[in-house]
Amino acid sequence: MREVHPIPFSGFCRTYVVTGREGLMAVDVGSVGAARDAVSYIRNVLGRSPDALKLIVATHFHIDHIGGIGALLRACPETTTVLYHHRVGAYLTGERRLPAMRNWRSGLFPAFIGSCRGVRKLDHLCLETLAGIPLPVLRGWTGLPYAASRIRFLGGRNDIRYPLGFDDWEVVETPGHTEDSVSLYHGGSRELICGDVILNFAPDGRGRLNRFYENEGMLRRSFRLLSETTAPVRIYPGHGNVIAGGANALLTVVQS
Repeated sequence: MREVHPIPFSGFCRTYVVTGREGLMAVDVGSVGAARDAVSYIRNVLGRSPDALKLIVATHFHIDHIGGIGALLRACPETTTVLYHHRVGAYLTGERRLPAMRNWRSGLFPAFIGSCRGVRKLDHLCLETLAGIPLPVLRGWTGLPYAASRIRFLGGRNDIRYPLGFDDWEVVETPGHTEDSVSLYHGGSRELICGDVILNFAPDGRGRLNRFYENEGMLRRSFRLLSETTAPVRIYPGHGNVIAGGANALLTVVQS
């Protein structure tokens, strides 16, 4: 049965485990604690083994979304593959530094405060790498605690929407928060895993377009693309609560 499972209180970012015909997929594993929580959920709630994990997908290369991938890989078979956007390849080889972020005060701080609600254990603060930190002194850090052979890159052919390679999930390229940001969409169930394009900490349950970004214009174009090409009944954001909004949950998202 195909279903998206948000891992409860998985740290700063939301970690998701997706079930499907081909096994399991994890999305955005931001800390050692998130990895342990995902393994526990797979075993105790889903009644499965981590051996069923086929893919670990990062919606973008920021530390709070990748900091626990190595820990999760150690619980998985050698065949489990990590998926990054193809732009991440240039970060890992040192050809390109992680781009700078904008809007730190009004963008990052509210998101950080909201994300702290998901931190319930000390290991939610434990990271296995310094890669993916968009601070000037660390933007060139490239070390990852697993072999490059475990990594596969998405896109690279000017496609903006293409099959993920897991059940019927598709990748939608949604740059703006970062240049390598992707969202995952399942047309059959109309579910959208959007990374940090949209956040949801509001009491009214309405998502907000992320105000912490590399390029605001690009972020808004990505949101427009999602609005024009998808119609999700549920949105799974990178931070905060799941968004459900009738015929199209994107119509409930606040863009200002």
